[in-house]
Amino acid sequence: MPLYDYAFFPVKDIIFTQDVRTICAMNDCGMYGRRWVCPPVIGSIEDCIAECQAYAHAFLFSTVTEVADSFDLKACVEARGDHEGITYEVAQIFRQETENPLILSTGCIPCEHCAYPDAPCRHPERAFKTIESHGIMIMQMAAQQGLDYDCGQNIVTYFSLVLYNL
Repeated sequence: MPLYDYAFFPVKDIIFTQDVRTICAMNDCGMYGRRWVCPPVIGSIEDCIAECQAYAHAFLFSTVTEVADSFDLKACVEARGDHEGITYEVAQIFRQETENPLILSTGCIPCEHCAYPDAPCRHPERAFKTIESHGIMIMQMAAQQGLDYDCGQNIVTYFSLVLYNL
């Protein structure tokens, strides 16, 4: 499995802030209120923090992909799809080894159009909530754990976070 970097640490070390969720609510991605795994559908920031704090252990990992131009949105979206595929593989391992892990990533991408609000999620096993929707300061947390965030020009870095109990 092509993970670039990873760290195991206690959930109590996660850095939460309302500021990240506020940015999420600005809807730069266009998904706020439009997907089963995005705010406000997933609950308040307080609900999301409590959901995270119900776990004791965290596994943060990254993937990196070289792209010809980091401003090429299509190439970055393709790299994100690859990252989410790896996240699914990691999720499967944690689902086999632990009970009900929480998988947070870059957001849900299996469906071109989400079934929300008209029907249930079509792929709940691949529907990952975003790290940011839970108010997590991913760049600071990665640095705190000794993980590289800026891997250089035309290198796209994506993170996923698995929370679990033993």
